[in-house]
Amino acid sequence: MIRHLLLGAVIGVVSLVGAAVIPDVNKKPVVIGYYPNWNDRFPVTKIDFSKFTHIHYAFAIIVNGSVPVWENPQKANAQLTKLVTMAHKHKVKVLLSTGGWTGSITFSSMVRSQRARKEFIDWNISAMKRYKIDGVDIDWEYPGRQGEGCNKVDEEHDVKNFLTLLRELRQAMDGEFGVGQKEISAAVYIRPFNSFVPEMAEVLDRANIMTYDMNGPWSLQTGANAPLYASRSQGSVDSSVNAWIEAGMPRHKITVGLAFYGRSAIAKVNMLVTKKINQNQVQGEIPQGDKTDVFFQSPLCPLSPGGLSGTWRFHNLLSQHILKSPLEANKPWVRVWDAVTSTPWLFNPKTKVFISYDDPQSLALKTCYVRQKDLAGVMIRSIDQDSKENDLLNAIHNSIMATNAPC
Repeated sequence: MIRHLLLGAVIGVVSLVGAAVIPDVNKKPVVIGYYPNWNDRFPVTKIDFSKFTHIHYAFAIIVNGSVPVWENPQKANAQLTKLVTMAHKHKVKVLLSTGGWTGSITFSSMVRSQRARKEFIDWNISAMKRYKIDGVDIDWEYPGRQGEGCNKVDEEHDVKNFLTLLRELRQAMDGEFGVGQKEISAAVYIRPFNSFVPEMAEVLDRANIMTYDMNGPWSLQTGANAPLYASRSQGSVDSSVNAWIEAGMPRHKITVGLAFYGRSAIAKVNMLVTKKINQNQVQGEIPQGDKTDVFFQSPLCPLSPGGLSGTWRFHNLLSQHILKSPLEANKPWVRVWDAVTSTPWLFNPKTKVFISYDDPQSLALKTCYVRQKDLAGVMIRSIDQDSKENDLLNAIHNSIMATNAPC
């Protein structure tokens, strides 16, 4: 009962979103969920398809050449077959996502070559035919800038070549399946490309902004993983959305990324004295995150430093008793709400470990922001990290469907 009362109360929080834009209340917002193909503990049967419009199956990876590959082809074949069948029964679309943090190594060299682009496109066309997939999602991290550390990067030509790939992919898909019958989306960085954004908008169905990982153990100070608004010149959901709109991406093609995980760091001081979210943190030391956070060294990128990530999945904040309920902390942890970033954070005064994360309250506010800005919808990274009761997904659903309700 307490859980349902808390989630209901989330929708009634005071408005933090301006009214400069009049939203279209008749438009159905998209809710995209990334489904990770590596998590065997979250089978397709656990997905609540009633609360999604799209599922992105992630990832096929580009690591050596032009043709995407699966880390486990047999598992991918079984998962995709079942996923598409179940999704289509609920009128949910499935897109095949290629890339990701560790799977974008040779994107740059692929888009530079006409032959390689055709091989990439042919592979995707074949996959769409075989599995009856509804489109392609490209998660290149990142065109024109380094990601994991081993990516090929052409700062001058990557974005232009990416546009060429998107145009050729759109032409091939329209020719094979009919105009507009298949979708193309791209996961994009919080800062827009310096050029070609209006041209990309012509061929993309959506630009999914990765509005998370804005602060972490790599930062000089503690801060929000995914701030709705900025407490300093660090970037935020709001600044990212405005920047992409100003660069030429239409509102109705923008989705805001929502993280179902948090990041931890070690503070130098007792943060509960001032309860300010931005305080000095220990450099070069990453605390262990949840029970799944183990030492990891990417086998694809020896230049990437191995180690712990400090990541906490929301369901493990509950199962490991950091939280006693979605909106309450267990002692000695203390939950603090930051009014500027509209996010919660946790602090353990004994260990000085700080965790920034999102919960039902903050995600309801972000979703309401999306409605008020008249954006396309939201993108969730990733759906396997929610609680058993789907507390985060339910908060998003309730907020996004409350078309006439104040934030």
